[in-house]
Amino acid sequence: MDGFPLNLILAVATASATIFLGFLPTKSISSNFFGKQAVAAIFAWALIAFTSPTQIIQYYLLLAFLCFAAWWNFHRDRALAGKMWLSVASGLGISIGVMLILEVTPRAFPKYLPQLNETLLLISTYTGGAVIGLAYGCFALVQGTHSGITQSLIQRYVNVLFWLLIAHAAVILTNFSIASGYFQSKTIYNITPSTSGSFLAYQTEGHVSAIALVVLLLAIILLPLSAYLAKQTASFSSRINPTRFLMAVMVLGLLTEIGARLLLL
Repeated sequence: MDGFPLNLILAVATASATIFLGFLPTKSISSNFFGKQAVAAIFAWALIAFTSPTQIIQYYLLLAFLCFAAWWNFHRDRALAGKMWLSVASGLGISIGVMLILEVTPRAFPKYLPQLNETLLLISTYTGGAVIGLAYGCFALVQGTHSGITQSLIQRYVNVLFWLLIAHAAVILTNFSIASGYFQSKTIYNITPSTSGSFLAYQTEGHVSAIALVVLLLAIILLPLSAYLAKQTASFSSRINPTRFLMAVMVLGLLTEIGARLLLL
């Protein structure tokens, strides 16, 4: 099944979430909390497997199995062993797991893009997925306060989320600026969609500006605003739960990444 770009976004987000959660201390946080996150990772990798081309399905099922091994150890209160299995799954997922999808999906990096834009696109893929993954991690922390998670720990992670979103917005804005200048210097009306890719077709028909405007609105305004509100409500003095704002970051982050990829399809 070809589930691009959803499988790519979920792969980066899932690996990022488990990486961030892997930094949490097991001495003060119960194994039950980590076990629940390992179960969530199992289902995420299974979903990625069944939305990916058949030739790479087995790799993501292997990552799901590694997360199962992590859950098995957390369930038996072997926190160190569980984190080791989860770390292996995270490392393989963020590297080979992402690259396999890009390798078997040629339209992920259209050949007509300048090399600098390809580099920025890869960076934004990782930062965008990391935003979703870290937002989920913060959401899980807020939901797991009964497992030994402190308010100060939540604050630190939400603060990192905010600055990660600022960096992601800067990457996207830079990428759009460079791409806009590149395409404006080309004569696009003489190039057909069959030979140039639908990005140019959309631009010719005037659709790219609308999609690009939505992506920029989400990435530069709505996402940082949601993260800022989550940061403010995660403070000790706030009586407002940051859960809704973190969910907004996850949903808006997913829409942003899908929109950014639609510009290239």
